[in-house]
Amino acid sequence: MNILFYSPEYLYLLFGLIPLTLLSLFVYYRRRKLIARFTSREMKDELMPLASGKRQLVRDALVLSALALLIVALARPQVPGRTSSGKEDDSKGIEAMICLDISNSMLCQDVAPSRLDFAKRTITKLLEEMRSDKVGLIVFAGSSFVQLPITTDLSTAQEFLSDVSPSMLSDQGTAIGSAITLARQSFSDRKDLGKAIVILTDGEDFEDNALEAATDASKAGVHINVVGIGTSEGGPIPTPQGQLTDESGNMVVTKLNLDMCKQLADTGKGIFVSSQTQATIIKALKKQLDELPRASVSSMADNGNIENFEPWLRVALLLLIVEFFIMGRKNKFLIRHNIFGHEQ
Repeated sequence: MNILFYSPEYLYLLFGLIPLTLLSLFVYYRRRKLIARFTSREMKDELMPLASGKRQLVRDALVLSALALLIVALARPQVPGRTSSGKEDDSKGIEAMICLDISNSMLCQDVAPSRLDFAKRTITKLLEEMRSDKVGLIVFAGSSFVQLPITTDLSTAQEFLSDVSPSMLSDQGTAIGSAITLARQSFSDRKDLGKAIVILTDGEDFEDNALEAATDASKAGVHINVVGIGTSEGGPIPTPQGQLTDESGNMVVTKLNLDMCKQLADTGKGIFVSSQTQATIIKALKKQLDELPRASVSSMADNGNIENFEPWLRVALLLLIVEFFIMGRKNKFLIRHNIFGHEQ
């Protein structure tokens, strides 16, 4: 079987296992040498009847072999060929990065049950409509990070989404510009399919570079769609200590920044939609995304090869399980009953 690697640079990590292997052998032979220096074989068997240096050597070998297989899996082994997914159009889609605002203002309950929960449920419904697309998830507040790299495994995306909360980021704010830049870096270099960014935010405390980042994304052919979460009337921000107040003790009221959200969508050549009905939001987004050019985004790599890392991971897991059950010393029960014909 001809095996190719999508990221062969990770294979250089295999050289790091060489000193670990030498260290394991050194410890084994060093231990044997010390024991032989101070005790005879008969005395060793009397003082340490259950000791077994070879067992530890075997355990080290299993762990090192498992690490080697994990490194190979990290390099993304592939086999030539094409997947058979029925109709060719079934695997065609786009690349989309969903950017979710998780700043404290998203805890406001002017949209039931809260802005954040409403946004998460909206994303879940949107993912159900994007089964043939590649989707990733970015969360942001005062900074941003990739919660889930772009993938066709949308069930995993939904699992990652359930764990999202404002506690994930300590610095507050709305770093839209950072999220857009990070989203652009997550896309592939392919020119044959559409790319879109979907931002769910209340629009408060925008950074100054948000529109600049949207302009750059638009020039690169990435469409930015904005979903405004919240109401113009707004509401307080709940905290464990009660409603959030400012330095003067006045209650902080957070409102949806409609103007900024619309300006961001216009700059990114996308759409702006705000509604308390998820069906309305999904319909508008789906219509916009369906207008983008679509191409194959199946489980094949961009070069047309099929991912084949799972067998390597299975064998690595099996080796670690076997290593776990190998004891570092001889078994009293087996010796006592002479099951394997040990000398008494």
